[in-house]
Amino acid sequence: MNIQDFDIKIKKYDKKKNLVIVNVLVQGEIEIRGFTVRYTTTKYSPSIPIWLASPPCIKGRLRTYFWIVEFKDPALWQLLEQKIITSAKEYTDIL
Repeated sequence: MNIQDFDIKIKKYDKKKNLVIVNVLVQGEIEIRGFTVRYTTTKYSPSIPIWLASPPCIKGRLRTYFWIVEFKDPALWQLLEQKIITSAKEYTDIL
């Protein structure tokens, strides 16, 4: 499986929260819903906002989140993350 097998579909954009919700279509057959992309600051970059992508997850106890989708190949996840972020940037026109 390679990065060309994934298609990105933007579902929702919230301008107030700078949040984009994305669905990913795998090989035109399987749709994974609920990827989120945020344009935000982190504690490691408090003055410079960056784009962060995360797969679908559910909230557990004590502010913990569990991914619904697990990527066995970390390199594939990084490529997909970059593709999702690029799509969100083009959709929102935020650099």
